[in-house]
Amino acid sequence: MSIKLKNIKNNNAGFTLEEMLVSIFIITTMSTIFLVNYHSTNKRSELGIVKQKVASDIRLVQNYSLGSKTYDGVNVPSGGWGIRFATSTPDSYIIFADINENKFYDQGEAFETKILPAGITVSYLYGLDFYDIVFLPPDPECYINGYGYYDAAAANYAHITLRENINNTEATIWVGHLGMINPNFKEL
Repeated sequence: MSIKLKNIKNNNAGFTLEEMLVSIFIITTMSTIFLVNYHSTNKRSELGIVKQKVASDIRLVQNYSLGSKTYDGVNVPSGGWGIRFATSTPDSYIIFADINENKFYDQGEAFETKILPAGITVSYLYGLDFYDIVFLPPDPECYINGYGYYDAAAANYAHITLRENINNTEATIWVGHLGMINPNFKEL
């Protein structure tokens, strides 16, 4: 009977130090890989949310024009409502009331400045320096104006490309000259 007890004690020796260190190393490596991928995926998700928010703000401007929203509590802008995206201010965009009816953003017409989250910028405007997208009631008619490199297509639609700077991923919003807003635009 003493022989059987001795064998049982030897079989219950437990983990060796080497086995314990290898297990800890494997768990640490897997956790690190998971956390890095989680952060990357989280940033890509944030870009998608920001893209939808920007598209929603363009629709909001369109609705301001349809609803004859006042800019100072009394007056409806005779030139409609607009939104400006500019490469000179890549971390923000401006919602404006086109008071002087020129279908462009001018000093003093800003209604609200929207700041993009850290790490997300307006990176490309189809080769232009800026886009002013103006909706004029009652239809609302849509005017897309830009300055810089001119392309015949620039008057018919706007491409607003947002970039998430950590993973260098991009998302594009397309606005057509008839006022259609498509945040799920894919280049052909």
